[in-house]
Amino acid sequence: MFTFQLAQSQVTDSLTEKSQQEMYDFYISKLKKLKTTGWILLGTGVAAMGVGFALTNNSSVYGDSSNDWAYGSGFILVGSLSAIASIPVFIIAKKNKRKASTILGNGEVGIGAIPFNDTRYASVGIKINF
Repeated sequence: MFTFQLAQSQVTDSLTEKSQQEMYDFYISKLKKLKTTGWILLGTGVAAMGVGFALTNNSSVYGDSSNDWAYGSGFILVGSLSAIASIPVFIIAKKNKRKASTILGNGEVGIGAIPFNDTRYASVGIKINF
């Protein structure tokens, strides 16, 4: 009843905190990868649905006894699932964009080797969110 088991776990070092610039770059790279993935999913989904509709129209026009209708409906199903799967990918990408812009809004991200930490001055700006 009383046994001791050895277990291994991942150790995180709290001393290696990432800088604001590294976190900004991390979220921007995630944003780019997720947007690319989302567009690929959406594009292949729409293309597959187009092929599916073409196959189902082909089977209804010519009246073949082939399985074009079954293949077409399969393509439509897979294409619609792929297009629907792109929606959460775009949502997650937008969340990463929001996190990166929050880090950028703190004013602690530098350009090149010039940091902008605690640089405060009066300014006017326009912010456009997409």
